[in-house]
Amino acid sequence: MILTMFEVHGESPEEMVAKADGAMGHDATKIAGEHGGLSNTIVKTEEGVLIINLWESEEGMESFAGTMRPRIEEAGVGQQIGWQMYEVLQHRTPGN
Repeated sequence: MILTMFEVHGESPEEMVAKADGAMGHDATKIAGEHGGLSNTIVKTEEGVLIINLWESEEGMESFAGTMRPRIEEAGVGQQIGWQMYEVLQHRTPGN
């Protein structure tokens, strides 16, 4: 399991999320699930947004990125800044 995180700077955080949703909508969530995506969290920062994703595997994350990259670029959402990936040692959710 891996966790990826990166920032996107630019317009207001709400506008960036709306633009991304408009370009990809629920397709991104469905496609991420097909590639092992477990969760997606977007938080507001002073410069824009921080996006945190949890994946079953690095291979699934890379496959999703290859599939979605053209749509993300076409939407003009912004460039990823400070992309990082970590191996998850433990992940808990309520009830587990």
